[in-house]
Amino acid sequence: MKVTHTTAVRAPAAQVRELVADVRWWPLLFENIVHVEVLARSDDADRLRLWAVDVDAAFAAAASTGRDTAVPGVLRSWTARRTFGRTGVPTIAFRQEAPQPPLLSMGGTWEFRAVPGTDTCEVTLTHEVEADGGTDRHPWVRPMVEGATDSQLAGLRAAAHLPYGIDRSVADLSAAVDVHGGTAAPHDVLANLDTLPATSDTLRVPLAPDAFLAAEPGRRGFRLTVCLGLPGGRVVTKRLRPPAALLALVDEWTVNPGTGSAGGPQAGVHRRALLSAARHGRPGHDRVAERLRSCLAADARDRLQRLAALSTVAA
Repeated sequence: MKVTHTTAVRAPAAQVRELVADVRWWPLLFENIVHVEVLARSDDADRLRLWAVDVDAAFAAAASTGRDTAVPGVLRSWTARRTFGRTGVPTIAFRQEAPQPPLLSMGGTWEFRAVPGTDTCEVTLTHEVEADGGTDRHPWVRPMVEGATDSQLAGLRAAAHLPYGIDRSVADLSAAVDVHGGTAAPHDVLANLDTLPATSDTLRVPLAPDAFLAAEPGRRGFRLTVCLGLPGGRVVTKRLRPPAALLALVDEWTVNPGTGSAGGPQAGVHRRALLSAARHGRPGHDRVAERLRSCLAADARDRLQRLAALSTVAA
């Protein structure tokens, strides 16, 4: 099965290609991408570990499942290799190393073509998929590929419309707090993340041994956060469908032994948020953006304080 989509992006081809090449941006640009880690890199290739969520399935799971009811298939993880073509039409080719059954192969190509005389480019994303017995036997394959493709191209268009570019549209901040209870292991402390910010009716929906959804009921349905445990005692969280002022919100939480003020452990968070361009050009835009950054920082500090308090109770 071959699926090809093309879209126009109002930015130079080289700039758009760099957004796709630099996977640091992917959790902010692409709705379904939770986290990406670079395993190996050279000038013309790299090897990646990716985690992606089916956003629609996540909201359906939060609305229909009970507490501690595992929901498979919402979160996927895979390892992929990419190669970069820089002659002629710039390309980025990708291929999964070991696709999950019944898929036999999953790969494709990004192409970036400049439109002469303009700052616009055409981006073509092609997927080629093979499945055991043919993709027609597995009706979920095409919608999965189509949905992921549409989401990724929409993310590129949104990034191109940011008035100050993606670098100046990202709120990037870090904070840390001492964790009491001395010998608490990082995993034990960070296991409390599903309660931050907690309400008594927060629902935890397991997705995998190292991942779950934190579903907090709100006025307009569930507020969902994917929580993913990583090697080294790290936890990455991503808010799904954040408020309109944000395009994306991603946190990485760590607990580092011996770095606290009294020689004990210290919990830290690195937060990245992509601010929406919706208010650009309106009166007070800069003040709104600065206020939003301040609120994000205050919320991160509040979560850390709650995490420290929970670790004290656990000890």
